[in-house]
Amino acid sequence: MTVAFPKKSPGDIKAGQMVSLTVLAEGPIGTAGEPPLTAQVRIPVERLRRGPTGHRYAVHIRKWRGTTVSPVSLTLPGDPWQLISEPPPVGLRELLDDTRFLAQHVYGVAMSTLEIFESTLGRRMPWNPEGRVVLKARDLVTATDTGYERGTNIIRFGSVDRMGYKVPTALYRDIVAHEVTHAILDGFRPAWADQMATMEQLAMHEALADIVAILSVFSSKEVVYRQLEAAAGGFEAGQTADDLVLMRSLFDFARDLFARGPLREPFVGAVPEGWQELPEPHARGAVVVGAVLRAVQRLWSERNARYGEFHSLQQKAESGSIVATRILRMVIRGLSYMPPVDVSWRDMLRGIIAADLDMVPDDIYGYREALQSEFSAIGIRRVSLNNISGVDYYQGLRYPVRLSALGSDPQEVQRFVWENPRLLEAARLERRTPLSSTRVRTSERVSPDGFIISEIGASFIQTVRMSRKEAYVRLGVKTRRDFVDVRGGGLLRFDAGGRLVYAALKPVMDRERQGQLFGSDQQHEAEEAASSGVRNKFHGTGD
Repeated sequence: MTVAFPKKSPGDIKAGQMVSLTVLAEGPIGTAGEPPLTAQVRIPVERLRRGPTGHRYAVHIRKWRGTTVSPVSLTLPGDPWQLISEPPPVGLRELLDDTRFLAQHVYGVAMSTLEIFESTLGRRMPWNPEGRVVLKARDLVTATDTGYERGTNIIRFGSVDRMGYKVPTALYRDIVAHEVTHAILDGFRPAWADQMATMEQLAMHEALADIVAILSVFSSKEVVYRQLEAAAGGFEAGQTADDLVLMRSLFDFARDLFARGPLREPFVGAVPEGWQELPEPHARGAVVVGAVLRAVQRLWSERNARYGEFHSLQQKAESGSIVATRILRMVIRGLSYMPPVDVSWRDMLRGIIAADLDMVPDDIYGYREALQSEFSAIGIRRVSLNNISGVDYYQGLRYPVRLSALGSDPQEVQRFVWENPRLLEAARLERRTPLSSTRVRTSERVSPDGFIISEIGASFIQTVRMSRKEAYVRLGVKTRRDFVDVRGGGLLRFDAGGRLVYAALKPVMDRERQGQLFGSDQQHEAEEAASSGVRNKFHGTGD
């Protein structure tokens, strides 16, 4: 038994204190008869009740027979702050029967996934709705019904048949990370998956969940080393781990995850023609996942080349994990630079590049260029660095606002927009309709010179209901429906002094944009039908 955190009184535990916890690095089944790989994740210390139940998660584990939940304690008796980390049993049968390790693994992966979002963005991530997310780690559902259910804060994990056993999908690290990412994104940007979200937003949900799942696992150097070691087993004398081997290692790893679901296999070869019009969100997202993985492989190869041919396999593995972690954080950081509604693939790229430009002005190793290049290769236009902030055209803005209120009061943000007609016109807000949602969040990050920078992010959404005639007159939208709902919004980022430094707008009353979004009644109905199966549950693992 390993005590992961030394005994201290509750008053000695400080905010931000971390503890190591053992989880399965990939899944419960090792290769070539070997025990499964394990990894150490660092998670925040918190008080845990039996369940385990903490402030953000409650893990429910059903007994193998029946529907009764069997609570598990992960802490020292009488001390709910003293987490105990146990290694997994060596044998598969013993591992599957070990309810305590299942709870430890699910809790550890879920907390570490949430932690990388919060530490990267410098803020707490809310749920939708507020409360705890319930992780049903051994539910009665089938493997294909594993997924996050919107509006309930429940993630259900079924079982798969492997080697004659019922194996809980919750024992696979990537599956837990994937579904928890859906919950995090849904709390951060609810409009990306609500009833008005388009197929593109649902595809982005899936792509982001896959990217987080793959790279969070691949950021473990033990996993990368195993992949390289497996590839090295077929080496001829004198052969080294070249670019082709690195790519094969990375994509074989992604395919292994895909094979057990719910991840979708990233496209490796030729990109399907018209992929942005594919009727299934996972298929669209897989193209973007492939582009991100190719950027990781490219940067990994370049990093190895800088160290020369005598770079050991262990060092190459560490390089791979470092690159994967950096790209993962770039993608996550980009979320806070994307608009709250109607987000597109190019918005995603712009958010990633703009956020990284603020964080690392001198991109000496070409991380931004690698992503720009790979996104361009799949047909997503490069983002120009000229006016990437989107505020160069808004010179002479008025600031009749109070800084203390700007970081906490949505009314102060709305007043800022109202007092600046140029910004109001750019957002094309409907003057008679109030904003349906305004969120204000402060965040902190460490600048390259070591100083802590505080920033304010404010997002707003406006939804306008129009009659058939009004929609045609004002927006040129032709429909047989009695009413049409259109919406837009924007993201505004302010520096520590309250000055606007970044804007990502989706104009509401914009004829061209709304016409493209709505299309015709037939197109609108077809997209609604195609997306209805994945809108409320992320994400059904497929066949």
